[in-house]
Amino acid sequence: MDNEKNDALNEKVQQVKDDVTAKIADAASEIKEEIAEADAAASEAVSEIKDAAADKAAEIGGAIEDIAEDAKIDITEAAQMVEKKAGKSVNLSVGALVGIVVGCLAVAALVVFLVMNYMQGQPKYGKAEGKAIATVNGEKLTDADLGYYIYAEATNQYYEVEGDNADGEIEGYDWDKEVDGRKLSDIIKENAYNDALSDMITAQKTSEVLSGDTVWDEEDDQQIQTTVDSYVQQFGEDGFNLRAKSMGISSINEYARIYSMVMKCQEVQAEVEEDFDSFVPDGVNLGDYTQDNKGSVKHILLMVDDNTSIDPAATPDPEAYDDATAAALAQTIAEQAKAGEDFDSLMTQYNQDTGETSSGYTFGEGEMVPEFEEAAFALALDQVSDPVKTDYGYHVIKRIAGFYELQNYWKSQAKISENKGKLDKISVKGIMDGVYQSGQQLQAEEEAQYADEEESDTEAEPAESAAAAE
Repeated sequence: MDNEKNDALNEKVQQVKDDVTAKIADAASEIKEEIAEADAAASEAVSEIKDAAADKAAEIGGAIEDIAEDAKIDITEAAQMVEKKAGKSVNLSVGALVGIVVGCLAVAALVVFLVMNYMQGQPKYGKAEGKAIATVNGEKLTDADLGYYIYAEATNQYYEVEGDNADGEIEGYDWDKEVDGRKLSDIIKENAYNDALSDMITAQKTSEVLSGDTVWDEEDDQQIQTTVDSYVQQFGEDGFNLRAKSMGISSINEYARIYSMVMKCQEVQAEVEEDFDSFVPDGVNLGDYTQDNKGSVKHILLMVDDNTSIDPAATPDPEAYDDATAAALAQTIAEQAKAGEDFDSLMTQYNQDTGETSSGYTFGEGEMVPEFEEAAFALALDQVSDPVKTDYGYHVIKRIAGFYELQNYWKSQAKISENKGKLDKISVKGIMDGVYQSGQQLQAEEEAQYADEEESDTEAEPAESAAAAE
């Protein structure tokens, strides 16, 4: 009989242990699943943990407290029953059981602590948003990232296509109109996608290109966050979000992400252009990486003023030439350059563009006057143009290897996996409609604020006058 009682007691103790263990296992299952997913997909685990941790921490903390309370009740009941039936002989078993429970709870609490501590060490902004349209050297490029680039390219294309007819009014604009045998929206998406790829690849070069005083470190990341925080404080969260959306940017976080990428690109470009040749790998011909809507050039400008008459035989003067003189001299300079005379020496002797440095200009479509741009992009690398006439005067242009060509080389070496299905679903019209609506709302809010300030000033004036009269 005593054996039966002992068996019953042992069975009850085992049941309590199993019950407590099961409850703890249930509470920890979500954490275990997240850890398993992180092991299986390391590239996505960081974003998943950061997204879920804040909500899960409170949930897990509550679950742990509930389990602890339930476990305490079960253990107390079991201990009272066992103690009543078998005296002090089973106190060690109950104590061991309590130790197991406390140990499991401590482990679960430690996991929560580690997750929260991990979150605190992560950047506040910069997490990828939206659906991946490509993976670039293991980093996601998303449809949210592309919003800004589509806005910038669509704006550029609008003024390029409409020319003198452009009035800036994009409401209802036909983004699918045919341009050079293609839908304008397809041209915009293609150029925007390529620009975004180039910027992401260039930003990834910070650790390779930047060093010493220019190295990009945690302080630079923190400065980005501080700057964005200051904008949010200035305009409010809703106000700043509205400003971001008026540029095709979906959120404050996405603004910080694009801002960081653009700043890194500028730092990399500045460093490369300090000593360009040192960044071109041996055996690489950058002439294989030119494109017809971006490039680098050096040029010689001869300014024209039709009211100025200068002796064609005179030494070139920094003042403007008459048209005939400038045209003849530009032709002579072009012939000398094509014959092999050093272009830099000719620049030093004749160039009247005071804004041009010895490295020339790097520019994209829409950044220069059309005649200059068309002639520049038509040149092969190291080729010299015939004289080109613009409103500024006559130009002799030489196409050179520059930052865009190096970017194209970097792109050719990158590991890019494109999700064409997601890319095709992006709507230029949808993004630009959002830009327009946000811009209109922002304008309305600013006008209302201005009107309120004017009214306040008007009401204050009589009061001030009355006070002065007294």
